Amino acid sequence: MSDMRDRRGMSGSTRVVANTALVIISLIVGILMCELGLRMLGYGNPGDFKTPRKGMAPRYYYAADPVNGHDIAKSFSGDVFLLPDYIRTYGAPFAISSNSLGCRDRPFDPQDGYVLLLGDSFTWGYAALEETWGAILEERIGVRVLKCGVGGYGTHQERNKLKAVVGQAGRPRLVVVGYTAHDLIDDYLYPGRSVVDGYMVTRIVLEDVRLGVRKVYTDDEIRTRLKSVLERKPTGFLNDLKEFLSDRSILYDRLRQPEALRLMAARLGLATPPPSMDDPEHFLSVAEYPWLEQAWKDHLENLRQLKSEVEAAGATLLVLMIPERTQVYESFRSKEGHLQWEYPNQRVTEFFQRDQIEFVDLLPEFSRYVRCIGSATSNTEEDLYWAHDGHINVKGNRFAGLLLSRQVLERSLIESNDKSRRLSDIDQLISAESRCDSVPSSE
Repeated sequence: MSDMRDRRGMSGSTRVVANTALVIISLIVGILMCELGLRMLGYGNPGDFKTPRKGMAPRYYYAADPVNGHDIAKSFSGDVFLLPDYIRTYGAPFAISSNSLGCRDRPFDPQDGYVLLLGDSFTWGYAALEETWGAILEERIGVRVLKCGVGGYGTHQERNKLKAVVGQAGRPRLVVVGYTAHDLIDDYLYPGRSVVDGYMVTRIVLEDVRLGVRKVYTDDEIRTRLKSVLERKPTGFLNDLKEFLSDRSILYDRLRQPEALRLMAARLGLATPPPSMDDPEHFLSVAEYPWLEQAWKDHLENLRQLKSEVEAAGATLLVLMIPERTQVYESFRSKEGHLQWEYPNQRVTEFFQRDQIEFVDLLPEFSRYVRCIGSATSNTEEDLYWAHDGHINVKGNRFAGLLLSRQVLERSLIESNDKSRRLSDIDQLISAESRCDSVPSSE
């Protein structure tokens, strides 16, 4: 009898062990299938994309500047820019360097008659140099384009960069400024960034959006915050295990990030994408946030002075208005009712027309492209912005460069002996890129 109970007990224990093993095996198989599914969706090894939290540029790429707060270091010998979206798409990061002028470009000998590019990170590129819209412009119009966009710059800083570059490089015939709606806030917080120990850091932030109150961090506060970002993580088996999983498991890496989970669901059609992580202050209603009206007046005055300084250098100013992703894709917009997505473009357009400043607004063409391909969210293969980062991708850079090149030639902003042939080539390329029957010229 005792033996029978023992056998029943052993049998019951065996079933429990077997069931537990089945559950564990099922979990492991489920996890492996999820991991495989994520990789099939295009998510790469998370360990390939590890980057500092405060920017992905290599140390010492930026240098402190007494006027602008920060600038690209002169004659930076070269390194790579760790943009996860780019690595995921092309399998490797892209190289970055700088010339003796502090511009992300190849060496430049002083000369007159070149085209100067100024702007922020959308002008800097977020792609390999030869893939940026500045490089496309140079290729299509056949004139040397000096590419001097700097991440984090606003119009005020671009005015200062203009003086510094022209003083060393010679007189340009055309100055193209890549403009984004966020330039308003960059001007309001000028100079909002600095460089400490080779790292670009934030010095001024908008502390109270309601009142427009700015907070200026002290040097001690900046160093404390920088140290907290750079210091080593705690050691130990548990932390080592987390680091191992973070490096090798896409599923674990996604589960740690709620926004990433929502992006995954959006790609499967199960949810809408999360709102853009970009600061939306420049889309706020002026009526509801009175401080913005003065910020707008100061910002437009900076643009007016930029035109005067460009003309004083014997050149023509052309502003390329590059839309932010939230302006092109409604699904990325915050549901806050007081945000006005079209207002920045409307206001600067009225200003440009009144002050007779040449401009090209890419928003109509970008929006039309999105409607043509019928996409509700951005991805790196079909659309114009990186799937996770908010900047224009390689295709977006190419499309922007072609549209800009056509306008530069059509308006005779530079002289070209083979203008007709170049325009014909550009039109064919735009038609191939756009996936639409035709894309009308900007007005």
